Amino acid sequence: MPQQRDVVDLLTADHREVQGLFEGYRASADPGERRLLVERITVEIVRHSVAEEQYLYPTVRKALPHGDEVAEREMEEFSEAERILGDLEQLDTADRRFDALVRELYDVVSMHIRGEEDVIFPELRERLTPEERLALGLRVGEAKTATPADAGGAGEGVSKDLPLAERVREWLSGSGPA
Repeated sequence: MPQQRDVVDLLTADHREVQGLFEGYRASADPGERRLLVERITVEIVRHSVAEEQYLYPTVRKALPHGDEVAEREMEEFSEAERILGDLEQLDTADRRFDALVRELYDVVSMHIRGEEDVIFPELRERLTPEERLALGLRVGEAKTATPADAGGAGEGVSKDLPLAERVREWLSGSGPA
């Protein structure tokens, strides 16, 4: 069972974790290690996005002025990130396009982080009680722990033919084939 944490603190910690994975990628020259880091980044981004789509954005829609627009913009960023992740999975790390796509992914993720940390999180701290943020943090934490632990994991019943991001999303949503 996940530790109960304020949703803002929990999601900010996620952001720092993903930024650390990108830093590890930039620091590594080993193609195998770089591939593994991109797989970990994939899993973490999808875990984060699914948890936010299920719990954070419905709250944002209700609690923030223009919440629908804010939530839609954030979900579009996740869609763009998952498109890039799918493209990365098709390339060898030696392909010259690989690093450029990782940089593009980093830019999209950085924009997401800035949007949440500069706009959404301060608004949530202002508009939700500490108890509401703790309850939301618990739901987000539970959604995130319902994911495959290993980078390549997809869970039973999920097609191995799908790109990693789609396998993780399918596994989380329980929408795999019966």
